[in-house]
Amino acid sequence: MYDNSSTENEFDPLCAQYETYTTARFIFITLATVIACLGTAANLLLMHIFSFKKAASTPATLYPTILAFLDFAICLEYLLLFGVDAIVCFLRVESLFVLYYMYIIPAYVASRVTQLAIPYMLIFATLERLVWTSGNVRSRFLLAMLSTSGRYFTAIISLLVCVALRLPTAFAIEVAVYPECEDFFRTMTTQPRAWTNDSEIYYFFDFHLMTIAQTLVPFIILFALNIVIIRKLTKTTQSKKELICDTGSKMDSLNTVILLSIRPVKSVSASVRSAIMTMVAIVASYLISNTLHLILTVMERSDHPILHDTEDPLLSSTFHTFFSDMVSFTYMFTSAIRLLIYFICNATIRADILKFFGTSTPTPL
Repeated sequence: MYDNSSTENEFDPLCAQYETYTTARFIFITLATVIACLGTAANLLLMHIFSFKKAASTPATLYPTILAFLDFAICLEYLLLFGVDAIVCFLRVESLFVLYYMYIIPAYVASRVTQLAIPYMLIFATLERLVWTSGNVRSRFLLAMLSTSGRYFTAIISLLVCVALRLPTAFAIEVAVYPECEDFFRTMTTQPRAWTNDSEIYYFFDFHLMTIAQTLVPFIILFALNIVIIRKLTKTTQSKKELICDTGSKMDSLNTVILLSIRPVKSVSASVRSAIMTMVAIVASYLISNTLHLILTVMERSDHPILHDTEDPLLSSTFHTFFSDMVSFTYMFTSAIRLLIYFICNATIRADILKFFGTSTPTPL
């Protein structure tokens, strides 16, 4: 997502590198910022709902609560890093320009921590749903991990590891100042610190190791876990079809077949079924954004010619700017629409949302 780091290639000695905003790009990021604002409010609502779900029959909400907080953070960070930047560059607000460079490094580091934490919280939540579809679990490790104390321990350790892995970023970038520049909006910029250019260890850690940890590993694990979950649910549904056929039930009607194929699995409660399908939908949305990010990462690491302007190789091409904006937007958008996913896929959460807004609806058993 927020990969706006710039290299120290032949900067103007008097002024910082400056990225112009077209009207179309400004409108796009403004609309995206509005969505991010709605997303922050929506995820705060989800956090409120999950915090008050204490019923014994309700699936565990620790991981969904943490995910809602991380989604809230992604939307807020998009607002701070992209929305404010668009206003500064396009409308040229000097006071906001100064404020922007006061918080940009902490906000950027926080965004990197959030990006790294989200897929692993999704992995833990998906693993929990997989156990629910599997029935009895004999693994002591999984039983300990999915216990009440085990969930808290796993979540806390994972978040601390994410912070530790991304903390070096705070010491690897700096705000460079160009006091002699006549253009006020080119007097400051962020850039890598000088030591990062000479450190092969940091280059390997930041570019190779973190790409694997943040992009490749979560993608493979989440994809595999959700394939297993879907196959288990499909297998259970297929078994029900065969049982009904053996008892002489006729399924000549296409509508009957479709109805049977989407009928809830009877081996788990309605709340658990909803939680499983909701998590599958959330993971699917994440995999889309992760795939786009992986494509962009590969192109940037290979320094593909399409990423550079044909007339000035030091400037990003229109394609690179557009694709980077789309990747950042997709990350934010998939976090902003979490409430909508819950509303569509989870009848219990849908009832809680309607209740919050003063509309009651029957909650399924």
